[in-house]
Amino acid sequence: MSKYKTLHIKESISLLKVYLLEAEKTQPIQALIDFKTSQSDNIRQFAQFSDYSYSTLYKWFRRYRQQGIREFIKINPLESTIGETLINRDGEVIFYQEIFNNKQSEYLLNILQNEIAWRQDYIKMMGQTLPLPRLTAWYGDSDKSYTYSGINMNPLAWTDTLLYIKERAETLAGTKFNSVLLNFYRDGRDSVAWHSDDEPELGKNPVIASVSFGSTRKFSLKHKQEEDIINLELTSGSLLIMRGATQHHWLHQLPKTNHNISARINLTFRNII
Repeated sequence: MSKYKTLHIKESISLLKVYLLEAEKTQPIQALIDFKTSQSDNIRQFAQFSDYSYSTLYKWFRRYRQQGIREFIKINPLESTIGETLINRDGEVIFYQEIFNNKQSEYLLNILQNEIAWRQDYIKMMGQTLPLPRLTAWYGDSDKSYTYSGINMNPLAWTDTLLYIKERAETLAGTKFNSVLLNFYRDGRDSVAWHSDDEPELGKNPVIASVSFGSTRKFSLKHKQEEDIINLELTSGSLLIMRGATQHHWLHQLPKTNHNISARINLTFRNII
């Protein structure tokens, strides 16, 4: 590597770019999953034999990675923009079967599993402190904290990946979001019980956009005053939008299952007022 000691910044960047281009050409998903490894094993190595600092090369690497995600989304355009209306009374619920295709969904699932700062939260029930049956994370604008079930969540900064998913959800929901709650269901034992997203900070009639990646899971909606129950399968790459008075009149859940299923990640985009 001694021959690289006198590299100038443009040459250093070009060499690093070649490495990244080749990595993403052969293994596009794994190349981005290994972002931190690549950062450590390669950027630091190049910086060691360059006249320029690690921080300079790191900034360029992030810019290139963001461009890579953008290009991936661009060559795999929105597959479906036709939604199915599931509920049109006491609120509105619309389901889009596939807003990301299979290749995109696999790509995004793997990135989210590895780059999100997942946390295990606990709730108090009947005098006991119990772990939530799922991992969670809260990302958003800097001043958009969120509290539910006695759990306080301060936002982490948006990642490039989350911003691209958010942009697609906003396009179909017709509104802007400033935060997202992520749930990581590791297997069929992870779940979320009947509830409504009716916390005061969400406003009177919130719009909730729920994007799913990974294993298909059963999702249920139940009217609060009547016996109506609607069940559907949330497939990988799908989008469910709940708006209007839905949270006032309907509960929803993701029940446990005895089936042997793998991981699922769900992102519910919201607007904290």
